[in-house]
Amino acid sequence: MSIRRFSTLACSAVFLLAGVFPHAAVGQANVNESLETVFLYVDGTNGSDSNPGTQAAPFKTVGKGLSVAVANNRQGIGTRVTVNPGIYREALSASTNSKSTTLPITIQAATNNTVVVSGADVWTGWQPYSANPLIYTNAWPYAWGLCPRASSGPAEQAINLRREMIFVNNVMLTQVLALNQMAPGTFFVDETGGTVYIYPSATTNIATATVEAGTRAQLFTGYSLSNFVVRGMRFEQGNACRYNDAVMFNNANNVLFEADGFNRNNAGGFGINASQNFTIRISTANHNGERGFKSNATKNGVWVNDTANYDNWRGAQGGIYGWAGGGFYFYSQHGSTLQNIRTFFNPSHGVHWDTDNRDIIAKSFVSAYNLRTGLVLEKAQGPFTLANSSVCFNSPLLGFTDGGMVLRTSTYVTLTGNAFANNYVGQLPLIGVQGGTPTSPFTDFETGQVYNLLNENLTMRSNTIVGGAGEQLFYDFDQAGAAWTDLVSSLTSDNNTYWNGSVAQPFTVPVPNWFTSIDWPTFTSMTGQDAHSTFAPPTTDPTIPCQVSPDAPDFWFISYETGSVNALPGVPAKFDMFLIPLGNFKGKITVSAFGLDQIPGGATGSWSKTQLTNSGTTTFTVTTSSSTPVGMYPVMMEATVGSVTRTSTAWLNVQ
Repeated sequence: MSIRRFSTLACSAVFLLAGVFPHAAVGQANVNESLETVFLYVDGTNGSDSNPGTQAAPFKTVGKGLSVAVANNRQGIGTRVTVNPGIYREALSASTNSKSTTLPITIQAATNNTVVVSGADVWTGWQPYSANPLIYTNAWPYAWGLCPRASSGPAEQAINLRREMIFVNNVMLTQVLALNQMAPGTFFVDETGGTVYIYPSATTNIATATVEAGTRAQLFTGYSLSNFVVRGMRFEQGNACRYNDAVMFNNANNVLFEADGFNRNNAGGFGINASQNFTIRISTANHNGERGFKSNATKNGVWVNDTANYDNWRGAQGGIYGWAGGGFYFYSQHGSTLQNIRTFFNPSHGVHWDTDNRDIIAKSFVSAYNLRTGLVLEKAQGPFTLANSSVCFNSPLLGFTDGGMVLRTSTYVTLTGNAFANNYVGQLPLIGVQGGTPTSPFTDFETGQVYNLLNENLTMRSNTIVGGAGEQLFYDFDQAGAAWTDLVSSLTSDNNTYWNGSVAQPFTVPVPNWFTSIDWPTFTSMTGQDAHSTFAPPTTDPTIPCQVSPDAPDFWFISYETGSVNALPGVPAKFDMFLIPLGNFKGKITVSAFGLDQIPGGATGSWSKTQLTNSGTTTFTVTTSSSTPVGMYPVMMEATVGSVTRTSTAWLNVQ
C-alpha cells in the first residue's frame, strides 16, 4: 500500500454565541459573572496561603483561592479568583454540598495562556549512567505499575497502560520498557530497581537543563458544579491512566471553559460527563496521549473555536489508532452545537461521535491529516447536520473502512455545503451491518428508548466530493441486502459536485457483489438521485482550508496491522511498518526491534530495510520456534533519527 506524504503546507457566553447559533441560545452556558462581589488573587512567586488573598497580599496556590471561593459560595457570595502568570504544580478539586448556592465562581488567568497548572515536578540530581555517559539516572520512588485494562476493545500493550512522563527542556521523551531499548529521546523507569534513566539530546547540558517528571494525575476535578467559569488557564503534564482526563467535570450545569489549554497529558486532556448547558470555546487540547476533548452523556453543549491536534501518541505506541482516541471523542451527545472546530495530525480519528447522538448541529469543521478517519458518526439516531466543513487528507495509509467521513448505522444525517477531498480510501465510507439485519442495539440515555439502526435517511446537498488516485468518492462495499435497499430508498442527494480524474469507477457499492466499482452514470442510475449534480472538476480547490503545516517537522512510525499479526509456530510472520513524515520532516531513520528474546522457545527476526529516508515502508519478519506455545507476545519496533525516537509495539498472536 502506498504512502501519501502530508502537505507542509471575554464577555458573556450568550452574547457571543447567539450570533453564531441564533437558534441555540438556551443550549449553552449563561453564567452571570456580574454577581461576583469578592475578588481574590493568586501569585505563585510572591504570595502566601496565609495571606488574605487580596491583590496586595495574594495567595500562593490556586487551590487555596479555589477553596476560599467554594466556601464563599456556600455563604451566598460570588467570587472571582485571578491567577498571576506562573507554573502551579498542584491539583485542583471542587464540589458542591447541601450548602452550595447558585452564586458564580470564576477561576481565571490574569493574562490568558500565562498560567499553567502542571502535573509535573522539576527533578535535579541527575547522574551519568556508567555504561553510557549520554544517559542519566535518578532515584524513582513510585511503583504505579500498569493502569487497569479495559473490559472490552483492543488488546492493550503494556506501553498503553503506563503513566510515566519525562520532559527535558520542555521536550517530551518517548517511554520504553527495557534498558536495552533506550535510544536518543527516550526514558526508562525501572520500578524494581527504583531508578529512572533518561537519554536526552546529546547537546543537553544536564546541569542546567529543566527535567520534569509527571507525578499528578487529574489536575482539576469538578463534581456537580454550576455557574462556574474557567478562563485562560492551561492544564498540562497530568499523568492520569488511560480512559481518564487531566481535567474532568461530572454532573455539571451551566459551566464555561474559555481560552483554556489541555495539553501534553498522558491520557485525555479535557472531559465533561453527565452534564448540561455548558460551553467550551477558544480552547485547545494538543499532544495528549489518548484524546483531546471528551464528552459523555451530555445535553445542550456548545463547542466553538476549539482545536485538538497530535492526540493519541500513547495509543499509537501500542498500535491502538482508534477506540476512544483522537482529537474529539463524543459519546451520547444530545442537543450539541459545534462550530469552527479544528483537528489535525492526530494518529487516530479527528472527531468521533460514538453512539446515541441526536439533535447535533456541526458547522465549519476542518479535519485533516489524521491517521484514521476525519469524522466518524457511529450509531446515531439523529437528526445530525454537518454543514460548510472541510475534510481532507485523512487516512494516509490505513484504508479499508477509513477515509473522510464514516457513517456507521446512523439515521437522519444531513450533509450540506461540505468538501470531502483526497481522503484515502473513500471520501464517504458507509459501514455497519452486512446483509441488513441490525445487531448493535443501544439505548438513548435520556429516554431509555432502544435503537437498532441501519444507515438510512441520508440527505446530501451542495457538497463537493473529490478524490485522487486510489480514492473512491462513495464507498459502501459490503452493506448489501436491506442495508443497501433501505439506504437507497431513503436517500436524498442533489446539487453536489463529484470528481475523480484518476479513477474510472470511483464509486463502490455492495451489489451485485461486495466491492463492486461503478462509474458516475451507473451510480446515478442505481441511486435515482443527483439529477442536478455534476461530475466535473470543482471551480476552486476544495482542500485549501485543510492545507496547514504542523507545529514542527516530525514523523509517525506506524504498524499497518493496527495492533496484531497472526502466526503459526515456526512459520514466518510479517509486521509492515510505515514511516509517515509530518510537514518538512527529512531524515534517515534507523529501525530496530525488541522482545523476541521473551518469546518461549525462541524467535528470530529480520528487517527488509534497516533504514528509511524521509518516508517509506519496511517489513520486520519474525519466525518463532515450532514449539512456541499459543499466546500473544509483544514485539516492539523502534525508529530513531537524531535525538528523536518513535516506537510501535504490536502483538505476535501465535495460534
